[in-house]
Amino acid sequence: MSVRKSDTLLNHPIFRFMGPVRQRNILTGASGRAIALVLFLNIPCGSLHAAPEATLNGVGYIGLKSVAGRLGMTRKWIRPNRKMVLHSDWTRLEFESNERRITLNGIRVYLGYPIAARGSDLFVSESDFEIAMRPILTPQAFPKVPKLYRIVIDPGHGGKDPGTRSAGKIVFEKNLSLDISRRLRGQLAARGYAVSMTRDSDEFIELENRAAIANRLGADLFLSIHLNAVGTTSVAGIETYAFTPSGQSSTRNGNFRAGDNKSHPGNRNDPWNALVGYYVQRELVKSLEAPDRGLKRARWEVLKTLNCPGLLIETGFLTNPTEAGKMRSSGYREEVARAIANGVFRYQKTLNRIRGMTSVGAKGPGIVRRFPEELTAGGRFVRHAQDENGFSDHESSR
Repeated sequence: MSVRKSDTLLNHPIFRFMGPVRQRNILTGASGRAIALVLFLNIPCGSLHAAPEATLNGVGYIGLKSVAGRLGMTRKWIRPNRKMVLHSDWTRLEFESNERRITLNGIRVYLGYPIAARGSDLFVSESDFEIAMRPILTPQAFPKVPKLYRIVIDPGHGGKDPGTRSAGKIVFEKNLSLDISRRLRGQLAARGYAVSMTRDSDEFIELENRAAIANRLGADLFLSIHLNAVGTTSVAGIETYAFTPSGQSSTRNGNFRAGDNKSHPGNRNDPWNALVGYYVQRELVKSLEAPDRGLKRARWEVLKTLNCPGLLIETGFLTNPTEAGKMRSSGYREEVARAIANGVFRYQKTLNRIRGMTSVGAKGPGIVRRFPEELTAGGRFVRHAQDENGFSDHESSR
């Protein structure tokens, strides 16, 4: 007996989660592209909100057995009582006891609280499930999907503030961040976005003024571009920072601090910060074949007062001779810019899928622009948001 596609959709949990108008559009064919939305995550989301099952040190936790059930995934121990994986056809999540991070399709995502072992299960904090995991796994479950047309790029440092520098002071962060930002502006503008920069020359701008510029311009996305530095030459890789959610400590801080419960304007877009941050980190790591230092959290001053989703991106370590050498190449800086732009494009695709839009591109007032075919044909977005790839010394933060 043949089964109609509409019969399958009627019983799909994501279909049941949708409102009656979108359901009718799908079944009548008026919005056939929304069928891709029904399948692109392949994870149920009608009852994903998780009630705490345990309290550890005053923090609510939920077991991975429950998480697997809510997400329609299979749970398996890799190392008994220590390391566990949740997996489906398109997604793999790895958890390890006492670690403040998980791995989602090969990319590190940092948490606010450590994974805990209790009895025969591992537990993740309720807030991490809601703020760090769900936005990436089931973004369609969150309301107020942001638009994406006007992007503000923030080249880090400038003028009297040189930022970090390579050994021998051969290259300075302020110059590299400006060059990468200009290249990124070109990549994004070519795809129809309205792009502005907080600075387009070697000038000094106060940290709090950078977010103010983005807010004044009505930005839909803010990208602050930086180079990293540490006290040893062996550390290398890419870090992408989203603003730390209220009630959690930043990645660099091991303990909860006074003021961590305070909410800032930058927290209004916590889900979308996580989603775009994941895409940008993934594209940089994969495209540059760079070490993955993860999607992290910090209360950077440039992200604190934003009215839109925003990221601070550490594109490499100038204290690492290999990465500093690469950054001296204009071709490599172009690759960095292209990878960031591709992360933005993936984010745009997901926003459009949630809305059921036909086009994949920037949407301005009354217009819809499509991306070139060669950039949109590379990956299938019909089952899971990650299926095509399997899946510092500056700015005051706490």
